[in-house]
Amino acid sequence: MPSIVAHSVPSRCPLAVRLQREWLALSQRRAVVRRAQNWGLGLSFSSLDDLLAATGHRAVGATAPVEELPAEVVLAGLVRAARTDDLAARVLLQRLLPGLVAAARRWERRHGTATDAFDEVVAAAWVVVREYPYERRPHHLVANLLRDAEYHAFIRPRRRLVVHVPVATDRLDRPVDHERLDPLRELADVVACTPLLTAHEHELLVLLLSGRTTLDIAAELHVSERTVRAHRESMVGRMREAIAA
Repeated sequence: MPSIVAHSVPSRCPLAVRLQREWLALSQRRAVVRRAQNWGLGLSFSSLDDLLAATGHRAVGATAPVEELPAEVVLAGLVRAARTDDLAARVLLQRLLPGLVAAARRWERRHGTATDAFDEVVAAAWVVVREYPYERRPHHLVANLLRDAEYHAFIRPRRRLVVHVPVATDRLDRPVDHERLDPLRELADVVACTPLLTAHEHELLVLLLSGRTTLDIAAELHVSERTVRAHRESMVGRMREAIAA
């Protein structure tokens, strides 16, 4: 019997070969089929290949016709059975193999080789199949299982953790050195941290940060230079108080 995954996964992939041999040994075994028939799936089958075909998979070894039962209904029964029966999980894994092969191909360059990527995504798929939350996500089961397996195998491990480093409290308690601290420089540093400024003050801030002198700004706003300086010091003072609080 030709391998289901032989044309996609390299023949030297040990896991692919082992899975196919395992499936060939299981699919026709009478004791295994009787065990699967006790899952209450609502259809009759004489081999696991027939059951696989009922899930929408073009099973190579399927020979006997199965009842007209929607594939999603069969898949739902398998997902529920897979929580407690590893044989049901194995049937689902076989159903997912073509999609897992495609995922391994997509990630092989970033994960080493197709063989390494296939090993990782199959391992992730086994866990996903056994723990899938059917009650919360009862639709599009094959697509969801494949998406979850790919996420856990390739995407989640590569996500960067955002680490927030708190500022030491002793730095926050230090007094402000009014002689050394330039109000304009401080204003630029803290303005993004407070919503205290009015629209008029924001306009003044833009002018201050442009590097223009207070004399030039006063002339443009038709006020005295002393008024500009007073507004500047007032804004800085209010933002200092907000930060200290």
